[in-house]
Amino acid sequence: MPPRGAVLVFAAAGVLASVREASGQAAVASDLWRVAAGTLVVPSPLDDDGSAALWTPATALPRPGPSLRVGVEAIHAPSEVGISGGIATLGLRLGGLGTLNAVYGRLGVDGLVRTETSPEGIGGDIPVYAEVASLGFARQITPSLVAGLAVRSVSGQLDVTSRSQLGLDVGIRYSDPARVTVAFATRFFDPTLRQAEQAASYSGAASYQTAPSAMWGTTGVVILRYGATWTHGEGVQHLLSGGLSLGEVAELDIGAAREVEAGMALWRSRLGLALSAGRYRVYLGRDGGVNDFGATYRFGLTAAMR
Repeated sequence: MPPRGAVLVFAAAGVLASVREASGQAAVASDLWRVAAGTLVVPSPLDDDGSAALWTPATALPRPGPSLRVGVEAIHAPSEVGISGGIATLGLRLGGLGTLNAVYGRLGVDGLVRTETSPEGIGGDIPVYAEVASLGFARQITPSLVAGLAVRSVSGQLDVTSRSQLGLDVGIRYSDPARVTVAFATRFFDPTLRQAEQAASYSGAASYQTAPSAMWGTTGVVILRYGATWTHGEGVQHLLSGGLSLGEVAELDIGAAREVEAGMALWRSRLGLALSAGRYRVYLGRDGGVNDFGATYRFGLTAAMR
């Protein structure tokens, strides 16, 4: 069997084993989004890229500033993994009321086929995908405090097993005058506290930003960040990253994430790069995978308009 086929079979076997349990059935609708989250070098409660409304409901367009923001992202993992998809977001500032955020995303696994005694596929591809549609509202309560709420419809399918659930997520972000920011967000939280709640995750983060200083003919700011994410039945995932922002033109971020799988601690590298020109912002995120195997890439474009 070719290497990619072996990877896909083992991955599918792991997911199929998990869906035998109630918690695994909930995971059908959410696990693929952990692949996309791995491309975030900024902890999700602090994210402010085009898809930020997917990761934290506390995403508000500032006043004064743009009244409309549109973001489009593509998520892609190489042929060894075969995951691909995209995210589209729309943020609309409703005067002094706050910001309305709409999100749609879909991820899928390509090339999973049924086999018997030979590696040749029979009976067509095995459908594996996850979708999310979200509508949220965020408000800047004070100059330092932003809070938000989002209603999510999450669905997924693995072969003949499918799952749909509703989520109600909250997010909050506070920035103090000392350039310290703290934030918290939930993702795919089930307010009924039934089995789907086991697919939810909870994240907290903090960052420190230095005062602007002269760098290479412009002003530069260094940002240090830490984030932690907890998911039911798993160890806490830690993310430590640092960024350099040069004026309003370029940003470079590097980081490392530590997670525990099957009792084994794994480290994954993260990289982010963003370039801005006028109302447009282009960015790239990369999750290095385990030992640089199974890397995932995120390409995004954001346009902000008044």
